[in-house]
Amino acid sequence: MRYRGKYPLEYLRKTQGIGSCFVYPGYRISVILKFLCAYLSALFFRRKNSLIVIQKVHSDFIYANLLKLLVLVRKPNTIYDIDDADYLLFPPENIYWFCRNCSAVMAGSREIADNLKQYNANVFFNTSPAPSPAIVKKQKNNVLHIGWIGGFGGDHKESLLSEFFPALKHVPFKVKLSLLGVTEEKDRLLLTEYFSTNPNVELIVPGQIDWQNETEIQNAIAQFDIGIATLLDNEFQRSKSGFKAKQYLNHGVPVLSTDLPENNSVVIDSENGFYCNSPQEFQRRITEFHNMNEQQYAKLSGNAVNSAGIFGFNAYCNRLRNIPDASE
Repeated sequence: MRYRGKYPLEYLRKTQGIGSCFVYPGYRISVILKFLCAYLSALFFRRKNSLIVIQKVHSDFIYANLLKLLVLVRKPNTIYDIDDADYLLFPPENIYWFCRNCSAVMAGSREIADNLKQYNANVFFNTSPAPSPAIVKKQKNNVLHIGWIGGFGGDHKESLLSEFFPALKHVPFKVKLSLLGVTEEKDRLLLTEYFSTNPNVELIVPGQIDWQNETEIQNAIAQFDIGIATLLDNEFQRSKSGFKAKQYLNHGVPVLSTDLPENNSVVIDSENGFYCNSPQEFQRRITEFHNMNEQQYAKLSGNAVNSAGIFGFNAYCNRLRNIPDASE
């Protein structure tokens, strides 16, 4: 919700003077009062030409039912925004209700858009944006620095263990591996044990990441020479928006990614990264990066930065503002 809600709204306010109210529900008195203020204003005093965007609502509790009433009363220019296939993780009935009853559905991936067209004829693909980079990579490190960022669990963890980590077991030269987002001590122990027989792999697993500190995150990514974006070939992962790849490219970091649709929408093979579908391919491309001279690497890095315009805030906000309203 930071990248599809909070940050784009800040961008619209700063660049186009468009006001907004971003509400994250909770059960503290102050949060409830903020929600009620925004809710009653939208219900009874909705501003002309305003959009109502509902994100990440899939429950059937008080907040969800209040929003259902708001949709029924104020249907024109209401958008249900979904960037993960939550209908595969939670009981889908309420997700489908919002899809059917909102005037439009905005989907973070083409897979999600295709799946939800049966519930609403007004479904639009709008890829999740990456913020303007505060720092862009300057040159390749002397010791190849490979990085990954995200929540280390579930399919993400499995894809790294099955596709990428085995590649490093056979790399004969020294590499630095940074994994940002590993929070469980058991996972830290697993990783230490996994690479214990590979002294050529310098493992860096920072503690807690402040996900609200965008500058800190961007600075960390810009230190990578390669960004890893592995996905499993299942419906939930195919529905991802390729956001890891965007984060890396945004800072001039070429990407090694699995060959799946949403990654492929931003990663162009041999231009700003490479597709890898086996540990052997990951190993081959890592070795290729290791052997690259500065000029070869700079070309890939420059292409990475140049590709970022297609998934920036400006492109995202323009698509959001131009979604036609089928309820009119």
